[in-house]
This record gives sequence, C-alpha cells and structure tokens, in this order.
Amino acid sequence: MTIQEKKLYHQIHPLQIATDVLTGFGALYLLWIQEPFWGICVAFVPSTVVSLYIIARIDLEKYKDSRFGVYLRKYVSSKSADWGRFGGFVIMLIGGWVRLWWIAAAGFAAILYVWLNGLIGNRRTKK
Repeated sequence: MTIQEKKLYHQIHPLQIATDVLTGFGALYLLWIQEPFWGICVAFVPSTVVSLYIIARIDLEKYKDSRFGVYLRKYVSSKSADWGRFGGFVIMLIGGWVRLWWIAAAGFAAILYVWLNGLIGNRRTKK
C-alpha cells in the first residue's frame, strides 16, 4: 500500500474516527468555556498523533476494499472534500469560541455533508 493510500484509508480506521469525534467535541467544549490554548491543542494534537501512528504501524489493506473504503475513495477522497471537512471543523470551533450553538452546528453539518454526500440525492457514477 502506498503512502497516499495510507493517508486516505487511515481516516476510516475506528481509532481515528473515535479520536476525531471525541477530540472535536472536547475542543468545542474547551473553546466554549474560553480555554483557547487547550481547545486548539485538543483539536489538533491527538488526531495528528493518532494519524501518524496508524499510517506508520497499522495494516490498512482490509479497509481499502471494504464498503466504507470504496465509498471513501469514490466520494470523500478529493482535495475539495478535505478542505470542506477542515472548513466545517474550523466553523464548528469558531461557533464554540463565540458561544453560538447554531454556528457550531452549521460547521458540524458541513462536516457531515462532506462525509455523506454520496448518500444524499440520486448520485450515479460509472463503475
């Protein structure tokens, strides 16, 4: 498996998903209570460390041909999708910092939209 494939498929490893979800909401809470240093640390450090560990140490081959892996490759693997998820996360964190739940929710909705865009609507692609 190439490094590019590892960078792609590590995103759907259960450890990575759990880390991203838990630290994302943890960071949101810390920013909500006006702890910017810890909020930013929690937002980015654990996910980066877990990503590096998974890419370096875990065999991701079984994720490549899984249903989730095929979906990821087909709908969520573009640079625009990466930027969409990151942008949604930043909006979510800004919502936490300014203590406006609807901004945080809009950022979270943007992240969900990028992840779920292959399931939304009647999208047909060639196989």
